Amino acid sequence: MARPTRVFFVADIHGSSICFRKFVNAARVYRAEVLVVGGDMAAKTMTPLFEEDGGYSVTVEGETRTGRSADEVARLEEWLRDSATVPFRTTRAEWSALLQDRTRADRVFLELQLGELRRWLDWAKERMAGGGSRLLLGLGNDDFTPMEDVIAADGFAELTDREVLRIDNHHELLTLPYSNVTPWRTNRELSEEEIARRIDDGVARLEDPRQAVFNLHVPPHNTPLDLAPRLDENLTKVMAPGGEPDMVHVGSTAVRSAIERHQPLLGLHGHIHESKGSVTLGRTPAINPGSAYTEGTLLGAVVDLVKGGVRATMLTSG
Repeated sequence: MARPTRVFFVADIHGSSICFRKFVNAARVYRAEVLVVGGDMAAKTMTPLFEEDGGYSVTVEGETRTGRSADEVARLEEWLRDSATVPFRTTRAEWSALLQDRTRADRVFLELQLGELRRWLDWAKERMAGGGSRLLLGLGNDDFTPMEDVIAADGFAELTDREVLRIDNHHELLTLPYSNVTPWRTNRELSEEEIARRIDDGVARLEDPRQAVFNLHVPPHNTPLDLAPRLDENLTKVMAPGGEPDMVHVGSTAVRSAIERHQPLLGLHGHIHESKGSVTLGRTPAINPGSAYTEGTLLGAVVDLVKGGVRATMLTSG
């Protein structure tokens, strides 16, 4: 029996350095030949470290920490990175001015994000050197398009987003690094019609869609993979009578239609953090590993691919 190709898939780590380190280390832990991030690598926030008294201080959720020496400040920054936010050394005056200038704030945030991505790539390259595993990275709706150029120029990591990639001799990877329209108006959203068009364009480039893996950031609609809290007009969760959030299906109808029509070997999805699980649409198993990045916990999926099928899948947490 031929040896399977083992893939380890995650999504939605949103700037959590501790989750990214766990992800890279998973190549050895799970003996995975291929590591895949299915989008949303960027952090959602930046946090200021204010220069004062010869050092820097930062306050998070009412807790203030101070660093005097270079090593102490570096540890503060690593603490923030592990908390899924981007550290920004600044002064109180500069930060106050930045809050009044959205365009400049967005530019600063983007440059910080690109710098953090380069840090991750350098660390991964060093950590994975000589191990034989591949690192495949793609974006999601909360990411920034210039991140594609950083990944493409890395030389070790492989960008999933611009072309079909070959996983092994039998399987290809088709990626859609966007979501459908959300209430949050995030960076990279598409209409259902455009999602359908882009998937079909990608399918036309595949050698055999039924042997391909569909790496589509947004999950298929009306499945266990796309349940999220209902939001009101103020983007506040609507609660059900029992006191729990009222959950609704928010996935993509175009993604579901594409899977049902083309019946790929496997669907890998993210986007909806709360909907960890799997479902089968026709012959196609689809997986959303979920996300618990705010807790520093990495949720993922181990998948063994063989010629003509998926031998095994396993959802992971650690």
